[in-house]
Amino acid sequence: MLTNLMASGYLEPALFNKESNELAAEAETLRQEKDGLMRSVNGDMVKIEELQRLLRFTSKGTMMTEFDDETFLSFVERVTVMSRKEVVFELKCGLSLKERLVEP
Repeated sequence: MLTNLMASGYLEPALFNKESNELAAEAETLRQEKDGLMRSVNGDMVKIEELQRLLRFTSKGTMMTEFDDETFLSFVERVTVMSRKEVVFELKCGLSLKERLVEP
Protein backbone atom coordinates (compact mmCIF):
# COMPACT_ATOMS: atom_id res chain seq x y z
CA MET A 1 0.00 0.00 0.00
CA LEU A 2 2.82 2.40 0.91
CA THR A 3 4.57 1.64 -2.36
CA ASN A 4 1.43 2.41 -4.34
CA LEU A 5 0.94 5.71 -2.49
CA MET A 6 4.54 6.75 -3.15
CA ALA A 7 4.38 5.68 -6.82
CA SER A 8 1.19 7.70 -7.27
CA GLY A 9 2.87 10.77 -5.78
CA TYR A 10 0.66 10.94 -2.69
CA LEU A 11 3.51 10.08 -0.32
CA GLU A 12 6.94 11.69 -0.07
CA PRO A 13 9.99 9.36 -0.17
CA ALA A 14 11.15 10.46 3.31
CA LEU A 15 7.78 9.62 4.85
CA PHE A 16 7.67 6.37 2.88
CA ASN A 17 11.06 5.33 4.28
CA LYS A 18 10.06 6.26 7.83
CA GLU A 19 6.78 4.32 7.68
CA SER A 20 8.42 1.39 5.92
CA ASN A 21 11.13 1.16 8.60
CA GLU A 22 8.52 1.30 11.39
CA LEU A 23 6.51 -1.48 9.75
CA ALA A 24 9.65 -3.61 9.32
CA ALA A 25 10.56 -3.11 13.00
CA GLU A 26 7.04 -4.02 14.10
CA ALA A 27 7.10 -7.13 11.90
CA GLU A 28 10.40 -8.21 13.48
CA THR A 29 9.02 -7.68 16.99
CA LEU A 30 5.97 -9.79 16.13
CA ARG A 31 8.19 -12.52 14.66
CA GLN A 32 10.21 -12.63 17.88
CA GLU A 33 7.04 -12.84 19.99
CA LYS A 34 5.76 -15.65 17.80
CA ASP A 35 9.05 -17.54 18.13
CA GLY A 36 8.92 -17.11 21.92
CA LEU A 37 5.38 -18.45 22.06
CA MET A 38 6.32 -21.42 19.88
CA ARG A 39 9.27 -22.25 22.17
CA SER A 40 6.96 -21.99 25.18
CA VAL A 41 4.36 -24.31 23.63
CA ASN A 42 7.04 -26.80 22.57
CA GLY A 43 8.53 -26.72 26.08
CA ASP A 44 5.11 -27.42 27.56
CA MET A 45 4.66 -30.37 25.20
CA VAL A 46 7.97 -31.84 26.37
CA LYS A 47 6.87 -31.48 29.99
CA ILE A 48 3.56 -33.19 29.22
CA GLU A 49 5.38 -36.09 27.56
CA GLU A 50 7.73 -36.39 30.54
CA LEU A 51 4.78 -36.36 32.93
CA GLN A 52 3.07 -39.13 30.96
CA ARG A 53 6.30 -41.16 31.06
CA LEU A 54 6.52 -40.66 34.84
CA LEU A 55 2.89 -41.71 35.29
CA ARG A 56 3.46 -44.87 33.24
CA PHE A 57 6.49 -45.71 35.38
CA THR A 58 4.70 -45.13 38.68
CA SER A 59 1.57 -47.02 37.64
CA LYS A 60 3.53 -50.25 37.15
CA GLY A 61 2.89 -51.03 40.78
CA THR A 62 6.30 -52.55 41.52
CA MET A 63 8.24 -51.10 44.45
CA MET A 64 11.94 -50.49 43.92
CA THR A 65 14.10 -51.91 46.71
CA GLU A 66 17.35 -50.19 45.83
CA PHE A 67 18.56 -47.03 44.14
CA ASP A 68 18.81 -47.19 40.34
CA ASP A 69 20.84 -44.30 38.94
CA GLU A 70 19.59 -44.85 35.39
CA THR A 71 15.97 -44.51 36.48
CA PHE A 72 16.82 -41.53 38.68
CA LEU A 73 18.58 -39.69 35.86
CA SER A 74 15.78 -40.44 33.40
CA PHE A 75 13.27 -38.48 35.52
CA VAL A 76 15.31 -35.89 37.46
CA GLU A 77 16.51 -32.72 35.74
CA ARG A 78 18.51 -31.34 38.68
CA VAL A 79 18.91 -31.45 42.44
CA THR A 80 19.25 -28.17 44.33
CA VAL A 81 20.64 -28.18 47.85
CA MET A 82 18.72 -25.57 49.83
CA SER A 83 20.45 -26.24 53.16
CA ARG A 84 22.04 -29.05 55.13
CA LYS A 85 18.55 -30.26 55.92
CA GLU A 86 16.65 -29.68 52.68
CA VAL A 87 17.01 -30.46 48.95
CA VAL A 88 14.75 -29.89 45.96
CA PHE A 89 14.43 -32.46 43.18
CA GLU A 90 13.38 -30.79 39.93
CA LEU A 91 11.84 -33.37 37.62
CA LYS A 92 11.90 -33.19 33.84
CA CYS A 93 8.11 -32.88 33.81
CA GLY A 94 8.37 -29.54 35.66
CA LEU A 95 7.45 -30.83 39.10
CA SER A 96 9.65 -29.74 42.04
CA LEU A 97 9.79 -31.96 45.12
CA LYS A 98 11.16 -30.47 48.34
CA GLU A 99 12.59 -33.09 50.68
CA ARG A 100 13.93 -32.86 54.22
CA LEU A 101 17.08 -34.79 54.94
CA VAL A 102 17.09 -37.02 57.99
CA GLU A 103 20.20 -37.01 60.17
CA PRO A 104 21.46 -40.48 61.06
